[in-house]
Amino acid sequence: MKKLKKTSLVLILFLISISAIAGPTRPGLIGISEVGHDRATIKWKPSSHEERITYEVNLRIRKGDKPTEWAFHDGCCLTRETSVTIDSLKPDTMYEIRIVAWSAGGSNSQARMKERAFTTLPKPVLYQRITSIPIGFSMISVPFKYKNNTVKDLFGTSKNVRDLTIYKFQVYDDASSSFVISSYDRDFKEWDNPKMVLEAGQAIWVLNTGKEYTYISFKGYAPNNWRRLSD
Repeated sequence: MKKLKKTSLVLILFLISISAIAGPTRPGLIGISEVGHDRATIKWKPSSHEERITYEVNLRIRKGDKPTEWAFHDGCCLTRETSVTIDSLKPDTMYEIRIVAWSAGGSNSQARMKERAFTTLPKPVLYQRITSIPIGFSMISVPFKYKNNTVKDLFGTSKNVRDLTIYKFQVYDDASSSFVISSYDRDFKEWDNPKMVLEAGQAIWVLNTGKEYTYISFKGYAPNNWRRLSD
């Protein structure tokens, strides 16, 4: 009986040691979302069996039968999260993803999931439109998408904006509504609410307190949900 217990204990210790050597299990299915011409968000289901796991995220470009080498891209990455957003991708390019799970002790799963791939969108055309804003209140539509579409991104900081105040109508989750306001501060040469977001196609009120028309040069990209109806 004692010999049986001793044998069982040895077997358990052996299995534990094998498990430790094997490292974490294979990371789960990889999902790709928010794909643009230069960025994408990558998510995957976590590896099980170990608590402290670091994930290595590698990309390579698929070029026919000769892909590039697996590598970090733009500093990405080693992470303990199960999602990353990668920027500075090439437009209209097929990328392959590889996720490797590393344990705290340094062993990896050897689970290189290179079957997950995605293609970035073609680079959009950059447009420009000159808009005149008369004295007093007027309503204009935000024409394009540019950077984060903040009031600073769209209106800039040139002298043409020094007399402007932007009013954006907003409805909240509790069904209440109000105007969100951002004015250009001449002294600090900055918008007092520079993170105000103005979506492409959104109508906004603009107050021009100057003594003459103001001309704004909008530049940006047509939103993905805009479609050409005719030539």
